[in-house]
Formats: sequence, C-alpha cells, structure tokens
Amino acid sequence: MSRRQLAVVFLAPVVLLAVLAGIWGLIAAPAVTSAVTSVLRACTSQEPAMVQTADCAPGPSVAATATAFGGGDGYVDDPTSSGRVTRRTLHVHDEVARVFDRSAGVACWDEHAWNPSSDHPRGRACDFTVGRIGARPTAAQRVEGWQLANWLRREAGPLGVRYVIFDGKIWSAARDGQGWRPYTGGGVYDPQDVTGGHFDHVHVSVT
Repeated sequence: MSRRQLAVVFLAPVVLLAVLAGIWGLIAAPAVTSAVTSVLRACTSQEPAMVQTADCAPGPSVAATATAFGGGDGYVDDPTSSGRVTRRTLHVHDEVARVFDRSAGVACWDEHAWNPSSDHPRGRACDFTVGRIGARPTAAQRVEGWQLANWLRREAGPLGVRYVIFDGKIWSAARDGQGWRPYTGGGVYDPQDVTGGHFDHVHVSVT
C-alpha cells in the first residue's frame, strides 16, 4: 500500500469525525442556547415559582452556623487582600469557595476611598467577579452569577447575609418579601454602568 493510500486510510476517520462534530454543533448549539436563556429568564424572574423550579441556587446548604467561625465580629486576615475582615465575612468567602469551587476573582476588604460608607472598608463585604470586571458577562456567565446570588439569598440566615447586589438588582434580608428589586446605585454608583450596576460581579454584605 502506497503512502498516499495509507494517508487516506488514516485520515478518513478523522475527517468523518470532524464533519459529524460540525453537524452536531449545528444541531446542539441552538438547544444549549435555548436552555441557558430559559434558566436565565427563570433565575431573573420576579415570579417565585419560576425561580424555585429553575437551577438558580445549586449546591449544598450551609452546614454550619455562627459556631463554625466562633461567632461575634472578631477580625481576621482577609485572604483576598492585605486588610482584615470579620469572621462572618470570612465564613461567607470560605463557603462560596467550598460550594462553588471558586477562590479566584474574589475581593473582600478594600479601602473604597470614593465610598467610605461601603461595607468593604469595614470588612463586611465581598465581591465575586462574574466574567471579567468592566465587561458585560455572557448569557452563561449571567446564569452562573444568578446561581451564586440566589444561593446567597437562600443561605442568608446561617451566613448572616444582609444584602446581595447583582445584574442591576438588589435583595435585602430586611425586605425579603419584595424579592429582587431594581438597584438604583444608592446615590453613589451609576446603575447603568457595568461595574456600578454590579453586572460584572456579585456583591454580598453581611451583618
């Protein structure tokens, strides 16, 4: 058998697989996009039934309460900066890392000189990047962001969450019955801005 014939024999299956993969991509891509859109619509819906039936808050519940981190508001080193955060804040950071298997793209303590009333310089808040800071997330990244945001809302009690902001929406424990409300920026941030409106990160503040 000549080299040319051998090449045809070995390359034919590869070409066939590539063609089949391309066909499958054309068939599956719309279905995957539709599934992502469906979950995104449900997770961002104001209808409790839609949110509850969608995979908006995956992962196990928080197994430990305040006793797991000693309770109180003692301060400890922040693993995301050179600052200090409360034990409760660190607990939230650690639980998100455990449940969602993520430790990168997290910022807790920060001086926030432009907003001294922020919970960040008090060591009572963390930001979890969705996609890339300064860029609007993709549909799939938004779903991931909403999964985290809804999980933080679901576990607000044991985690001591005070409020969560993401994707131009805010939820607070004090107004839980109102669900996710439009985020106005609190007179400090531009809610239409990618970062100011918290489209590129999930913010959580603790009690």
